[in-house]
Amino acid sequence: MWWSYIARAALTAAFIVGMSELAKRSLYLSALLIALPLATAMTVVWLYVDTHDAIQATDYARGVLILTPPGMVFLALLPLGVRYGLDFWVSLAISIAVTGLLYFAYAWLLRHVWGITI
Repeated sequence: MWWSYIARAALTAAFIVGMSELAKRSLYLSALLIALPLATAMTVVWLYVDTHDAIQATDYARGVLILTPPGMVFLALLPLGVRYGLDFWVSLAISIAVTGLLYFAYAWLLRHVWGITI
């Protein structure tokens, strides 16, 4: 059983390291591969393999879809902060903080406006 966790961790780590190495050589190819929902697909597969519950696996995928919009703010703010002269780490911290606050507001909106509890 532990070998399964170790294999998953190794595959996930290899994916992340591979993408960061690819980004050094081809920024846009790496971005394209990251933009594809490969990590989500891997998670859905591992969830289904563990539980054999297609509903739980597809509910997870739906949750990722629902929660994607606030994450786009992070992807927009980070380069904007750097472009306008902020230090990378300051821009990263601001992007994370704003995105975190936006997730809380978004969760409230989902629950109180659309009746979706996350």
